[in-house]
Amino acid sequence: MPLEAYYGLPTEVVFCRRCLMTNQKPHSVNETTHTAASRKATLGFDESGLCDACRYAEMKDQAIDWDKREAMLHQLLDRYRRRDGGYDVIVSGSGGKDSAMTSHLLKYKYGMHPLTVTWAPHMYSDIGRQNLQRWIDVGGFDNLLFTANGRVMRTLTREAFENLYFPFQPFKFGIKFWAAKMAIKFGIKLVMYGEPYIEYGSTPMDDAASPALGLNYFVNDSKDLYLGGLHLDQLKDKHGLCDNDLLPFMPLRSHEVQGHELRVEYLGWYRKWDPQQAYYYAVENCGFEPDDERTEGTYGRYSSIDDRIDGLHYYSHYIKFGLGRCTFDASQEIRNGHITREEGIALMKKYEGEVPRRYMAECLDYIGIGEDQFWERTDRARSPHLWHKVDGEWRLRHPLPPDAPEDGPAANRGYQYLR
Repeated sequence: MPLEAYYGLPTEVVFCRRCLMTNQKPHSVNETTHTAASRKATLGFDESGLCDACRYAEMKDQAIDWDKREAMLHQLLDRYRRRDGGYDVIVSGSGGKDSAMTSHLLKYKYGMHPLTVTWAPHMYSDIGRQNLQRWIDVGGFDNLLFTANGRVMRTLTREAFENLYFPFQPFKFGIKFWAAKMAIKFGIKLVMYGEPYIEYGSTPMDDAASPALGLNYFVNDSKDLYLGGLHLDQLKDKHGLCDNDLLPFMPLRSHEVQGHELRVEYLGWYRKWDPQQAYYYAVENCGFEPDDERTEGTYGRYSSIDDRIDGLHYYSHYIKFGLGRCTFDASQEIRNGHITREEGIALMKKYEGEVPRRYMAECLDYIGIGEDQFWERTDRARSPHLWHKVDGEWRLRHPLPPDAPEDGPAANRGYQYLR
């Protein structure tokens, strides 16, 4: 009899034959539909055992006519480029590598007039705040920085942690909804993000056929909306919140979009995207700098470094789905040809599952819990089909692909960093 799988995950863990991802990786969703009972759609695989992200990487290398895509991009931008001095495209971002390259290319290569918009993180890291300012000053951009009500943000973070084991969710509301809201407010018809979600297998493979981000990711007409895993009415009653308190976190409604020509697209659908190349481009053109310390849970220093809660977000993903930050980083570098699968496995053995101690105390204080409460909730989030105890220690049942060698660097194999 199969072991119980939480979150509607597949009971059998399947690894990609090329990268290091598994079928436990959930797809991105409109977060206002997310409850504790939600069943996850997950990363797809073809009959040969290749995950959708690797299939897309093959398409990028072998099937896509990038010259044709470039011509399509020129046509798109010619349609929306303004000649009256007004803004003609919104770029959402933090000044990280992807938003920096996206905005810089649009302005200085393609002659667009971007307005950059930023939803502030829970707690800025020093390097995150510096890179935002350098994006503005060195890259040369106008920027609207929105910072949500801190009391409400903390409340939602605590509820999302308790109900969903997903403390990062309030930030997800912002990065998915805010750019489209600002486009409508300022009468701007085009929104551009960097890499497509399919780059990481976060959407169904069918989404690779279109440059557009579907309306379903930021529009929700249901009367039943959920924030922090609670129904909107329950959340307001529990914490004495009013509609205005929660306004920034709400999705768009169809009537708000109707009458506005709004296109939300990925620049990375038109141009072959490589996160490492985006990093070098951002350094050269926007003054971007990596962190001065290795990111806990992985080996890099330049990705997702804006928020002090980033490490806890990736760690919670590791607990819920058996996939941590190192797996994500190594897998995309395998797909882009920067490291081999064997090198990726060695990195996983060394770094996967590391507890993010650097900002842990600040994160727990922000959420409003102690460390014992954190570990109690963490243990309840472990799905039985992914985790078991061996000699009193939690261990992943499937820490590495079946073909991974047993030798190599001292391996955490998914457990020795835990408590």
